[in-house]
Amino acid sequence: MRKKYLAVIVASLAMVAALGSSLGLVAAGTRQSVSTGFNLVGGPLQADMPPAQFVACLPASSWTAVYIWDAQSQTWKHHFNTGSGTPSYVNDTALGGISVIPRLSGVVLMMAQAVTSPRLKDSPNEACS
Repeated sequence: MRKKYLAVIVASLAMVAALGSSLGLVAAGTRQSVSTGFNLVGGPLQADMPPAQFVACLPASSWTAVYIWDAQSQTWKHHFNTGSGTPSYVNDTALGGISVIPRLSGVVLMMAQAVTSPRLKDSPNEACS
């Protein structure tokens, strides 16, 4: 009886591994469009990076702000698009500006316009192409 339970468990784990990995292959490399307004996106996958580098591949006027939740201080941190007229001092870390977006963090991206298949960097030295 124990061997049957063990066989069922092993078979179940093998099936989960096979289906889970195949789903990952199907989803890999796809990019979801971002819409005007609030968008929750995944942060960089490979390394922490400054917010300006994270959004560097987006059209310059398409985004207005980036927000992350700082669990340690229990506050929202921000980075505003200075290309749209916001003064750069607003992004100072002493005023709640983001110095770096931590790897694998959740990021709120506020968009002024929708972007189909947007490119958000996963590491600071990654190219936009």
